[in-house]
Amino acid sequence: MKIKSFIVALAVAANLNAQTGYEVINLGTNVNTNLEELAPYITPDGKKIFFVRQNDPGNTQSPKYPNQDIWYCKSMGDGKWDKAQHLGFPFNTSTYNSIIGQSSDGNTRYIKGHFSKGEWQKMGFSKSILKEDGWTDPKGFDVPKYAKMVKSKTISNSLSASNNILLMSFGEDEGKDEHSIYVSFLKDDDWTKPMKLPAPINTGNGEGTPFLASDNVTLYFNSYRPGGYGSADIWMSKRLDDTWQKWSEPVNLGNQINSSAWDAYFTIPASGDYFYMVKNGDVCKIKAKEEQKPNPVVLITGKVLNSKTNAPIGTKINYIDLATGTELGIANSNPKTGEYTIILPYGKNYSFKANEKGFYSVTENLDCSNIKSYQEITKNLYLSPIETGQVIRINNIFFETAKSVLKAESFFELDNLVKLLTENSSMEIAIAGHTDNVGKDDYNMNLSKERAAAVVTYLTGKGIAAARLTSDGFGKTKPVADNTTDEGKSLNRRVEFTIMKK
Repeated sequence: MKIKSFIVALAVAANLNAQTGYEVINLGTNVNTNLEELAPYITPDGKKIFFVRQNDPGNTQSPKYPNQDIWYCKSMGDGKWDKAQHLGFPFNTSTYNSIIGQSSDGNTRYIKGHFSKGEWQKMGFSKSILKEDGWTDPKGFDVPKYAKMVKSKTISNSLSASNNILLMSFGEDEGKDEHSIYVSFLKDDDWTKPMKLPAPINTGNGEGTPFLASDNVTLYFNSYRPGGYGSADIWMSKRLDDTWQKWSEPVNLGNQINSSAWDAYFTIPASGDYFYMVKNGDVCKIKAKEEQKPNPVVLITGKVLNSKTNAPIGTKINYIDLATGTELGIANSNPKTGEYTIILPYGKNYSFKANEKGFYSVTENLDCSNIKSYQEITKNLYLSPIETGQVIRINNIFFETAKSVLKAESFFELDNLVKLLTENSSMEIAIAGHTDNVGKDDYNMNLSKERAAAVVTYLTGKGIAAARLTSDGFGKTKPVADNTTDEGKSLNRRVEFTIMKK
């Protein structure tokens, strides 16, 4: 039974704050009730919180008990939340419903259970995508061997904000409910078989409720391992490489957050400022200490637009590691507004682009190698219609300083152009090089011509017929921005192509 006496709640909070230096903030009566609120999930931007409410009269299966449905609240700023709303159909249909994640853009949601046409079919997972006319019915997706591996009565799952990492906790031994944590990866539209994480994550003492922070490195989970404060505590570990086999020694988050009770279901937004969890059946937030935070990330928001008309486009967005060409995550833009959100962890140089049939994807790049703290950036993505006369800038193309030698980071982008020309076998293009106004005119003119020619050489080396390609350079004579600023000069240093024949 939840304690709802305002005086008692204040006394408990004051005592905890005095003892620990932490401020445990109850999210208030717009979120919490005298019923049980469970398993909170904060969206990466911190603007929505989802949670499970048990046995509420507004639940789908009410008055059949027990029942659990997904509810949510929107942030109103200043730490306040609006009145909780029932998520409704198609997300709440069966007796037990829960959300396991939402893409960073908010346009894809993942729920527990394998659904088909709005009906629960079997153990597993489903996703729903926001379309112009609303959310699609959740559609189950297969994780190989998952249903056969699970032998425990209880399971817990979460999906990364990057949409391509699924964490699971379950027991494989019949009759035992001792959980271990597993991971599955989305590769070429298919999920991999669950892989059990090694020690020091799994110890055999029971590990569960995994949550991967937006950096895709920091893992929060609960465990009954020695060194806790009674029952299961919340621990933190960081992934040390891309094999998922090497982890830092897990750190107990301390008695400021953990207690003698069962502590679990820990969630944190991309900013890393506050933890959200359940205390005494209520959803609360606790300000995170620096040593408990995930690595810093950049949250990028913007719109996907038609470069010719500025009309919004709903489509898929991919982001990759420029150094390796490895895809790191996917997102979808809102079909009505074109709005998107992606999260880029620090330490890498990224390329990201939107993809839509009939358009050429103009990519953007962002170097996060030296990011030291959480940042938010606004950047629109433009798709250029594939039509005769269309001029398209080739972003993410890099040359050696003052030379026409292509850097390896350029190959991924140029391979996209190869793909376009291969799929459109009659297309002919003219490639143009441009510079800013720094340096002598003759030098800039020659450099721009040589760089355009270097692109032609790359394309012919990939099998594109030379007869379909021409090149020229224009030096500083065709600026698209003010050459008096660094940003303007950067925009003027470019390689473009014009579709001469479709």
